[in-house]
Amino acid sequence: MRALAACCSAGFLWIALTALVARPAAGQDPSVVDVLTRATRYVDALHAQLSGMVAEERYEQRVRGGRARRRRVLRSDFLLIQPEGENRYYGFRDVFEVDGRAVRNRDERLARLFLEASASARRQIEGIRFESALYNIGSVERNFNTPTYALLFLRSSHKLRFAFERVTDWSPSLGLDPPDDRAGVWVMAYRETWPRTVIRGRDGRNMPAQGRFWIDQDTGRVLGTELRIEDWSVKAIIGVRYEEHDEMGHLVPVEMREQYDNRESVSRIEGTATYGRFRRFRVEVTETR
Repeated sequence: MRALAACCSAGFLWIALTALVARPAAGQDPSVVDVLTRATRYVDALHAQLSGMVAEERYEQRVRGGRARRRRVLRSDFLLIQPEGENRYYGFRDVFEVDGRAVRNRDERLARLFLEASASARRQIEGIRFESALYNIGSVERNFNTPTYALLFLRSSHKLRFAFERVTDWSPSLGLDPPDDRAGVWVMAYRETWPRTVIRGRDGRNMPAQGRFWIDQDTGRVLGTELRIEDWSVKAIIGVRYEEHDEMGHLVPVEMREQYDNRESVSRIEGTATYGRFRRFRVEVTETR
């Protein structure tokens, strides 16, 4: 079984990229640096907006290989949280139903997550990520298949790890719908160039990430993301579409599609996740005497 994991070692070097970019004059096209700078500011703001928000995820996975066919449907609460002392946000799913069978009390679980001390919360986050990965099916293990994961590569802490360029390949992968309006939207390709990659295999081998972002050139809003991982054993693609949410007042992920090809077992895993019932999670604490 092949395993892919998003890893951060204790000696990880975090580099903050700061850039002061003058806004181009009227009629002048922005540069790649201009658009990336706006996208970084946007992603920083979006992460703060999404933090503490809960979305209900319906996640269908399908496996095909030879004559084998398998299907699983997960229902989960998806959250984005920045643990105490961390400079990045983590997205994870708290699975509460598998193929129509309840596996835990969702509301009590979320309340404990927000109420417990930060160290305990961090341990619980890792536990939830591990437990939710147990419900994945197929011969490729993965823990980075969350809708907000690729946004990490646009943050200043990670951006220097990648090379970026504007491309003309507009169509999203896996049949996702493109942004409604193409005017002013750049398709920005990226590829990881550092010797130690963010995503690595179970054996520690590097798995360089590449893909594309659909970015509004004026606001930096990210309308879609694509993440690709490929080597001799596995090929993975994850695409995500974002839309404006009227009640939340900002973009939210609405659909994620994924595909994994295990080249050793000649099998394919496909997944489709949709997101709804967005709400702010609030925990009220009352004292009784």
